[in-house]
Amino acid sequence: MDMEEERNPFTLPSDEEVFKMRDEEKRRKKEYRETQSKLKVWEKTTRGKLPTGAERLRQLIGEEAAAKPKTRKAKVKGEGQLAKQPDALERRGERECMAEFLAKKKEMFYTQLSLDVKREEIQKLQDKATQKEEALRRSEQKLEEDAIRFDTFLKENDKRAHDAVKEAEAATKKKNDKVQEIKRLNQQLQAVSSEMSKQREALDDCLKYREFLDGLTPEVHFEENKKLKRERQEARRQRRIAKRVEAEEARRRDDYEHELAAAQAAASSPKRKGKKNKVAPESPKVKPPEDVDPSMFDDEPLTSSDEECPMYFKQPRQLLDIFEELEEQNLFLIQNCQETERQAEELKQQFADTQTETDAKAASQRKQIRELNKAIDEEEAKTEKLELRMASAGTDSQQAELLRKLNDTTARVYEQCGFGDGGGQTLTMLADLEARLEQLLDHVETLPPDYVAKAEKYKEKKRRERNRIEAQKVADAEREEKNRKSVERSMQPPKKRTGRMVMHRSRPPRKKVDVEVDEVNDDDKYLT
Repeated sequence: MDMEEERNPFTLPSDEEVFKMRDEEKRRKKEYRETQSKLKVWEKTTRGKLPTGAERLRQLIGEEAAAKPKTRKAKVKGEGQLAKQPDALERRGERECMAEFLAKKKEMFYTQLSLDVKREEIQKLQDKATQKEEALRRSEQKLEEDAIRFDTFLKENDKRAHDAVKEAEAATKKKNDKVQEIKRLNQQLQAVSSEMSKQREALDDCLKYREFLDGLTPEVHFEENKKLKRERQEARRQRRIAKRVEAEEARRRDDYEHELAAAQAAASSPKRKGKKNKVAPESPKVKPPEDVDPSMFDDEPLTSSDEECPMYFKQPRQLLDIFEELEEQNLFLIQNCQETERQAEELKQQFADTQTETDAKAASQRKQIRELNKAIDEEEAKTEKLELRMASAGTDSQQAELLRKLNDTTARVYEQCGFGDGGGQTLTMLADLEARLEQLLDHVETLPPDYVAKAEKYKEKKRRERNRIEAQKVADAEREEKNRKSVERSMQPPKKRTGRMVMHRSRPPRKKVDVEVDEVNDDDKYLT
């Protein structure tokens, strides 16, 4: 196998040999450049004296033969073994074209490079596939773990949901029980509140009756009750003082007995028994307790037992007797009250009648005032128009006609206001009307504002009603006129068209004519 590899020219050297050959070639070129750079010009050789391709090939073959024993793992060692191989020497001695050799080397290099690249790519793809498989395996494992955890979570969630439903049902049941209990307690509270309200109303009624009965009770009964209550309080106070005196005496006796026992114990002590030669001293004297003075407890207050005093009335007949007695005593007062009430009713009736008459008079006067004001306003407006027309008029006859019409209108208003015949001068009649209007205005100011406002609303309502009736009459007249015209049009013979109607693309535009209508009221028509 080794022999075939040595004889096969297409066998690629190892990567280490290739890189070593490249490094060696670079080193030689570098040494050659350095050597050439140090030489003088006349010492340098030309390009033709450089070693030829065959010489370089022989050098390479010699170097390879010298380097093979060191690099390859064959059993052949040394140059002696290489000389024993005649086929190898014959192969080395063959002569072939340098271009073919280089092309083969180049092809071998490209082939080896392609193989190496493919191996590397295959290895990379295998590594990637391995990594992908490992990642897929880990992903599957994670998915399985996630599925297990998810199943566990679902089970726990179902369990929690079931527990929550149970708790919710229990809480709902408990809540419903509490709601029912609350309703029951509320019903009881309402019943108790209703009963309390009834009892409170009964208590209020009883208190009112008691107050009423206390008002009828004689003062002597109250004084006697107060006296008895004072005596009971004083008796209870004396009993409490007696108890305190007894307690104080018992305490003093106890203190006296304790002091006496202490004195006797001190007199019979061992210290005194040991002194035989000395005379025993006399035992100390203890004063007996004094009597307790009751005046020490005068600060004891009076207390009430909260007992209600007995009522004066024991039988219903007592109340009836008192009523009869009071009725006899107050009979004269009752008669006077009845007469006073009757007089008050008569005065109220008179006041109502007077008020009605006054209101009617005031309404009539206000009506007259409004009519006069309206007439005055109309006359003033007419006067202004007349003045303007008189100023614009050119003839005396027209002015005289206007003055005559003004005098007639003033006379008519003068007669309507109740001044009699209006045959006087125009200025005199106007002065009388103005004076009458001022009187009515002064009288209206004295009337109540509410009454005046009410009357004004009533008159305004009547005025609007009259205007509505007049407008309705005008509308009816217009409608009748319209119906009459439509009937006339229907009674006319139909118009027959002859010939063919002219067809045109569009009608010519029509100019809109604005018709100005002068609005003239009845007064202007009358004056003109």
